[in-house]
Amino acid sequence: MGASLIEQLKQVEDFRTTDGRRHPMWLILLFVIMGTMNGDVGYRGWGDFVKRHRRV
Repeated sequence: MGASLIEQLKQVEDFRTTDGRRHPMWLILLFVIMGTMNGDVGYRGWGDFVKRHRRV
C-alpha cells in the first residue's frame, strides 16, 4: 500500500528560515491542498478556510 498524503508531505523540505517557522510545513501544505479543493484560492481564501475549520 502507498504512503499516506501526510507522510508524503512530511518529506517536503522546509525552505523557510527558523524565524519563519510557526507551524510545520506539512501542515501548511495540507491546509493549502484542502482549501484549494474547497474552491478557496490565494492567501486570504486559504486563511478563511483555516478559520472556518480550525476546531475540526
